[in-house]
Amino acid sequence: IKRLHEAIGSPMDKSNLTIIHVAGTNGKGSVALKIAKTIEVSSPEYRVGLFVSPHVSSFRERMQVNSRLISESEVERLLPPIFDLCHSRRIPATFFEITTVLAFSFFASKNANVVVLETGLGGRLDATNIVQRPSLSVITSIGLEHTRILGDTIEKIALEKAGIMKEGCPVLVGPNVPHEVMKRASVDKNCSDYVICAAGEHGEIVDYDVENSNIAISAIQMLQRPSAQRRLPYFISPDHMKEGTSHRPPCRFETTILSNSTTNHEPVQVVLDVAHNPSALRYLLHKLNSTFATTTTTTTTHKRSNTKLRFVVGFSRDKDLSRCARMLLEHDRTQRIHLVEAAHPRAATLEQMLHACPELRRVANYDAEDRSITAQIRRALEEMATSTEEEGQVL
Repeated sequence: IKRLHEAIGSPMDKSNLTIIHVAGTNGKGSVALKIAKTIEVSSPEYRVGLFVSPHVSSFRERMQVNSRLISESEVERLLPPIFDLCHSRRIPATFFEITTVLAFSFFASKNANVVVLETGLGGRLDATNIVQRPSLSVITSIGLEHTRILGDTIEKIALEKAGIMKEGCPVLVGPNVPHEVMKRASVDKNCSDYVICAAGEHGEIVDYDVENSNIAISAIQMLQRPSAQRRLPYFISPDHMKEGTSHRPPCRFETTILSNSTTNHEPVQVVLDVAHNPSALRYLLHKLNSTFATTTTTTTTHKRSNTKLRFVVGFSRDKDLSRCARMLLEHDRTQRIHLVEAAHPRAATLEQMLHACPELRRVANYDAEDRSITAQIRRALEEMATSTEEEGQVL
């Protein structure tokens, strides 16, 4: 990545560029978007590049300037020269390294003066870590994930994420990190400041979008300090922060109403979310409970929610399949679980999910002949339409 970045002229080393580098187990994509949107809406003078991964619907989602995705024609124009450089200079770049350099080229072509970079995996060895002088490093959270690559303890993973810290640059961390490890890393890196974004009172679970927004707002405030390197020159008001942090990426508790045309039944409330590990799933279940909190009074002192949840789920095979499955099974509002197998080489197979949690064989819906998402969504809609239970239902 260093050779390829140099080959395109080292655009991320420009002295007039404000770079915010974001890492973390969960929340980093949302925080990166919220930071970028807040800066964008505050002044027309800002040209804000945003690089995130992975994409949900289109490869073009990975890179945008002021909310405009890179166009197909721009990909066709900017990508061949990068391939030519890899060939002529014998640079064995990976897919993610080429994508990262494509984003850098795109930002340079649009004269971006602010760039928000989300790491792909980890931090220390990530392709985005080619940046040498970020204005701010942000680490949103630390959890056990990608243990085969990043390490098998929270402390080891934290040190990999801390690899984005740079000498003389401030670092902002979310509430859910091992602070002793992170603080020590910031001292070892000679960071100019170490700031913690406060958690909810008494350590309770908060809405994860609120937590991500709080981290983004803290980042903006740090970037406006008089002492900040390449500080943001135009004032960002509380109204700008409120507007910018109201945005969230696709499939982060994205709600929609689906017409149940399959059965000519009443529309169905659907929630799309990419929670993919135990810590993210914990936040999702809390959010579902608080959002769909219809209650029925059973006694004078006890209230019971009567909205049931039906999950259509699939996982990557490197996740904690057993723990995630148990969390869904043990949730008191789970009505049914539908297992799917994505058409992706990293996807967990039905057999792997059932082996990780044998109880799923008894209670989950799945089809070894048709493992697709479409089949199980159709099955879920049919069951919801024919349900005789009085409870409300969310898919």
